[in-house]
Amino acid sequence: MAAIFILSTMILGGTLWLALPTLEEDDRPLLRIPKSFVQLQALNGLLKKYRDIYPYRIVVCYVTTYLFLQAFSLPGSMYLSILGGAVWGVPRALLLACTCVASGATLCYLISAAFGPALLTVPKWKARLDKWSDKIRAQKDNLISFLIVLRIAPLPPHWVVNVVCPHVGIGIVPFWISTFLGIFGVSVIHTTIGSGLDEMTSAADFHLISWRNFFLLSAVVVGVLIPVGLRYWFKREIASVADVEQGVEELPEQEDEIVAVGPLPRGKKVTPAPLLQLSDEDSDEYSQDEEDVILEAGPAIVVKYTEENRSDSQRDLL
Repeated sequence: MAAIFILSTMILGGTLWLALPTLEEDDRPLLRIPKSFVQLQALNGLLKKYRDIYPYRIVVCYVTTYLFLQAFSLPGSMYLSILGGAVWGVPRALLLACTCVASGATLCYLISAAFGPALLTVPKWKARLDKWSDKIRAQKDNLISFLIVLRIAPLPPHWVVNVVCPHVGIGIVPFWISTFLGIFGVSVIHTTIGSGLDEMTSAADFHLISWRNFFLLSAVVVGVLIPVGLRYWFKREIASVADVEQGVEELPEQEDEIVAVGPLPRGKKVTPAPLLQLSDEDSDEYSQDEEDVILEAGPAIVVKYTEENRSDSQRDLL
């Protein structure tokens, strides 16, 4: 870890040495990572002075410094977000700050994935990691929303989330997306404060804790939890439909039950036709004949009833 930190510091220093424009002697002491309101205002004036002359160089130096702070969870990220709002305005600074936070946290994620297994041999750290693993598994269906809420909440610290995530089965893509979306609300507050940095006289003018910021973060949390609520609602509806279908399939088969029997229908009495009587000679010839005998039917006889005998004939049939 010490070697990685020293190498990263050298890369940061080399990038600033190559990308930064040539500064005047009076401006060089102002170039530092801001840790107070006075240093922040001094760096703001320095960047605005060289922003119009060397726009791309200033962006490269800003991004490299931001990634360094996030990769090693060093203080100063909030001041850089405020500084971005002062230098580039809220829209561009917001996108830049969220991208830098997500990418820098991903670097911390990779460092933890490479060197973290050595800490897992310590029983104390292993027990804490198992506790977090259980919480993550419980929120497996709502993983992105759960990580976004962790980013918005003040506890646990963000560096804890960066270090723990690679060891509890969270992929790098969901981690980056949740970090970008989770830091969005806070970055809006910081960049908005930075847009009025020139008119401020002290850090008390930041107004980080205010009703406006509270409602803004609350709106972000509600927006994140809406998909969770919809997923829970539809999941419950689908489960109820599945229970109904399962209950229908489990019903035993029952035989049809006859409730009542009505009178039998009365049909017309059919008189069978007399059988054809064959003589002994005809029957012998019929049995010796191998060909089929085709009986041809004659024309049908239609019996017409008159009104007088219709009732008598119907009575005879019944």
